[in-house]
Amino acid sequence: MRRKRRHMSFLPFSSRTCEKVELRPKHCIDTILKPFFDNIGIKINGQLSSKDLFYTAICMAVDKSSVHSASKHYQEIPCETSLRYHLRKLSLEELIQANQSILLHSSVSTLKPEKKYEFAIESSYRMRNIVKPRTSTKDVTFRYFFTILSFLLRNVWIYLQKKHFTIVKPGPITIDEDKFRFARFILFVEEWLRRKLRIQLVVQCLR
Repeated sequence: MRRKRRHMSFLPFSSRTCEKVELRPKHCIDTILKPFFDNIGIKINGQLSSKDLFYTAICMAVDKSSVHSASKHYQEIPCETSLRYHLRKLSLEELIQANQSILLHSSVSTLKPEKKYEFAIESSYRMRNIVKPRTSTKDVTFRYFFTILSFLLRNVWIYLQKKHFTIVKPGPITIDEDKFRFARFILFVEEWLRRKLRIQLVVQCLR
């Protein structure tokens, strides 16, 4: 007598039962821009927008270059005169007041109200210089804005690490840092900006 073979039945695939979460460059950019939009307002008349200014500033930071250098590589970047003109509308006092809200914009959501935390404040030039826009101006407001941007990039990366790459297990929080290092975060931002700002693929020859 032959035995009947039994076949195991599997549930049909559903995106609800097996949802794949992916981190993309656009999400990194949006997380960087939101604190600026929520806390800094720059009134601009014309085609140029405050978003264009922030894109340019972020591009300068990840490239560690000036707006003059960046404009040689990208097409959709305002000129240095335009950037300085509109950034002069920023108030140093308002930036100082908005500093905390900007830098802690994303990080606060990862904290639990009932839990006690100890924080170490890092404000060294070494950390800031990793992603620092270059400028020849001595204007304090400009330099303060660029410093906030430098620290914000670092804070956003830490926030994304904690939110998306925390290993689920009992005990202290453990983050799989190899999955998303700071260098990869910067590459994500650079890649998105290259498409948005349109990198120059043609160079005018002398002869």
